[in-house]
Amino acid sequence: MSLMVNLRVRILDKLWAKPADVVAAPGRPLLARLLYRFSIPILVLWLGAAGLLNLAVPQLETVIKQHARSFLPDDAASVQAISKMGDYFGGAGTNNFVYLLIEGESPLGAEAHQYYSSILGRINEDRKHVNSSMDLWSDPQFAPANESADGKAAYVLINLKGNMGTALAMESTAQIRELIAQYPPPQGITAHLTGPSAVVNDELVSINDSILILLVACAGLVGVILLVVYRSPITIALPLLVAGAGLGVGRPIVAFLGEHQIIGVSIFASALLAVIVLGAGIDYGIFLLGRYQEARRAGEDPVTAYYTALAGVQHIIIASGLTVAGATACMVFTRLAIFSTSGLPCTVAVVVTLAAALTLAPAALAAGSRFGFFEPREEKSQRRWRRIATYVVRWPGPVLAGSLAVLAIAFLAVPGFQPSYNERQAQPSDSPANVGFAASDRHLPPNIMSPSVFIVESDHDMRNSGDLIALAKMSSAILNIPGVSNVQGITRPLAAPLELGTLPAQAGYVGGRLTQMTNLLKQRIEDLTALSGRVGQLSLTVRGLEQALQTGTVGATQIHSGAAELRTSLAAVVQKVDSLRGTVKPAEDFIGGIPNCRDNDYCQAALTGFSLFDDLHRFDGLVGNLVNGTGTLAQTLPALGAQLPGLKDFISQVNAVVAPLQSTLQVLLPQVSDITQFTDDLSKSFTDGDPNNSFFIPTQAFENPLFKSAMPYFFSSDGKVTRMVITPEQEGFSQEAMELSSKIIPTALQAIKGTSLAGSTVSIGGPGGTLLNIEAFTREDFITSAVAAFAFVFCVILILLRSLVAAIVVIGTVALSYVSALGVTVFVWQNLIGIPLHWSVAPLSFVFLVAVGADYNMLLVARFREELHAGIKTGIIRSMANTGGVVTTAGLVFGFTMFAMIVAPARNIAQLGTAVGLGLLMDTLIVRSFVVPAIATLLGRWFWWPVVVHDRASSRDAIPHTVTPGDAPDRGRLVGASR
Repeated sequence: MSLMVNLRVRILDKLWAKPADVVAAPGRPLLARLLYRFSIPILVLWLGAAGLLNLAVPQLETVIKQHARSFLPDDAASVQAISKMGDYFGGAGTNNFVYLLIEGESPLGAEAHQYYSSILGRINEDRKHVNSSMDLWSDPQFAPANESADGKAAYVLINLKGNMGTALAMESTAQIRELIAQYPPPQGITAHLTGPSAVVNDELVSINDSILILLVACAGLVGVILLVVYRSPITIALPLLVAGAGLGVGRPIVAFLGEHQIIGVSIFASALLAVIVLGAGIDYGIFLLGRYQEARRAGEDPVTAYYTALAGVQHIIIASGLTVAGATACMVFTRLAIFSTSGLPCTVAVVVTLAAALTLAPAALAAGSRFGFFEPREEKSQRRWRRIATYVVRWPGPVLAGSLAVLAIAFLAVPGFQPSYNERQAQPSDSPANVGFAASDRHLPPNIMSPSVFIVESDHDMRNSGDLIALAKMSSAILNIPGVSNVQGITRPLAAPLELGTLPAQAGYVGGRLTQMTNLLKQRIEDLTALSGRVGQLSLTVRGLEQALQTGTVGATQIHSGAAELRTSLAAVVQKVDSLRGTVKPAEDFIGGIPNCRDNDYCQAALTGFSLFDDLHRFDGLVGNLVNGTGTLAQTLPALGAQLPGLKDFISQVNAVVAPLQSTLQVLLPQVSDITQFTDDLSKSFTDGDPNNSFFIPTQAFENPLFKSAMPYFFSSDGKVTRMVITPEQEGFSQEAMELSSKIIPTALQAIKGTSLAGSTVSIGGPGGTLLNIEAFTREDFITSAVAAFAFVFCVILILLRSLVAAIVVIGTVALSYVSALGVTVFVWQNLIGIPLHWSVAPLSFVFLVAVGADYNMLLVARFREELHAGIKTGIIRSMANTGGVVTTAGLVFGFTMFAMIVAPARNIAQLGTAVGLGLLMDTLIVRSFVVPAIATLLGRWFWWPVVVHDRASSRDAIPHTVTPGDAPDRGRLVGASR
């Protein structure tokens, strides 16, 4: 029991320093004494803060999903163009356009159409994530425009909520893909969500998925390197603890600031933050640990070595942290989200890491040193670095020339550097968007999923023949640009010229109608010839009729007179017969009453005789009718004869008209044939030469059902805005597509000069226009961040070193490291692997190399300044001997930390890690080891200008064969510098 109590007391005595230990040596800094005295509470405080903050604040990835910023600034021309299309064509002003692609193993049939309508209907119902869709496949008239030639693929353009890169855009894309997963297509059919916005989304998702891989790879690689160097798990715990505290506390602070929108955050920032904090935190721990072990090798006790270490590197760590934090903070002045949202999160995390390096690391060193931890092992590298330093100061010229030659060789690939703006190449080939693009390429024309969208804005309604002619002229001019595959617009709704949409076509149509008319005229001339003969015959007939009527009139009069006389005589006979019938009436009744009279011939004959009385009355009536008819005929024939002169005059008039008309048509017929031949030749010549020129649609065509159906797809509701879809021949994300996009606007403006649309506003969106904006913003942001970071780091170095020349050398050699590292990176990725560097690599690697690379040179030159009392050359040798192993370890650790980024699925992250890692290795192994000391040796005291260095024993400043700390007398004095 007493043994356990004694052990506990001893441990507490070691962990909790006695007040006398703290107040001893009153010349020691108060902060260092407090850190030593309260080392355990400080350790507990940092660990507790990391735990509590991660419990209280949402994880950084969660915050990024909720508050990610737009990929491009809202005022970018491409964003404005796509936003306008959304505003005017039923969207909500976002540049988040994707394609739903339906692919079948066989030609798409009714089942595919049914699924397409069903899934598109569900997508359009999601008003939280979807603005609109441009459904052409459902319309039989326009279906060919959105269907492959083999019938195995069809697509629809969908506008989603949120601009590209924002949290809402990523949520919208994920939601639509989830919807497709919930309602899978039938067997043999596949649905893909692809397009430019989907590419950006998948790139960010790829980066997000790689963060954990990066952390594990970096931590594992760093742990292995530290174990190789220090051979002690406890020793490497100190730098790992600093990095862990930086991540554990820095990430939730960044998440808190991002959640309250105090700073911008992005997935890219999360990845960079993790790597840079891990590398910087370990470097700061190595700096402190290295100086502590150096002091222990010099014979100092652990407490004294602790204070020596803090005094020796504290200002270097502060300056280093400020350079990294300040350089990354300079990215806030950039406009692209990939830069602007990466700067401040990294700055905040680096500041937290710096605080951990200034408090947690000394506390851990103080606590561990009491137990005998962190003790140095035999240092063999010091002698090696002393020999290297001796060679450098003895032959600075050749060493500098050889080092610069190596860097120059590395620089040779830089002139051939062609940054890639292809976001498809920046992500794995099996990403959902790339899989969709591959499906499109199997069936559809190349690059149809990555077209440019061209917007034309006018101050008046363009739905008229004159403006359509100007739009057709513009479309034709764009189509004639080398590299343009097709143009789809109101004058080319099916991505091909309208069948009757040109003046030559209209001429051909008119010529066809004239041909029909010519044939008809030939028939009518023959009819007129026949009519002329018939009229002549009719004239002769009328003359004969006139003569016959004259003869018939006389005869009719005579017949009427005879009939009248006949009727008078017959009336007298009838009267006598009626008197006779009254007399024989009793006999008639008697005979009629005889039974079976009709069977007796005599009786029947008597009845027949009596019936003659009735027949005579009927004959009298007929004679009366004859009298009346002959009277009418006698009156009508003279009237009919009176009409014949008028008929003769009409026949004469017909003869007068038919003959000249026949002659005129016979003369006109050859002329119409000539016109027909001319229109046919005109149509054929223009059609064979250039079918896209001479667009013309008459006003009547606006009532055509096909044309009316196309209007809403290509015109805004007021007709003042129209859009065209331009498909490039090259990959939509390629440099060629960017160059093509840069030609479209000037060509379009030139085409409408002097037309009814002169003065209209044009803009372009889509991958080509977006990449043009990215290229311009990248150039602008690179200059902005580079100048700002260069200036800030230079000021920090100048304040630390108090020498203008030394500061210029330090910052200049870092720039040299950057250019050389960029050259090697270009050679490895672009020339060997065959993948060009992503456009973000050069700007980001510059900021990080200037910030981080300056640390090692700054540490070395600061040590030069510290050792100046031994003389310039001797001080250089001592500085390199004492810091060589530490700085090399730090550089290797940070460099290989960046190399660990190569395992990231996102190629831009891998390329960035390659560039920064190579730069750090070059800076550590070449620039810091040879270039800087060689320059310092050559410049001598001028290296410290404007501070004056008095070398009182320059003649004795020979290079000793064996140099040990403290073996050189005080040979120089730095005037104006603090001792």
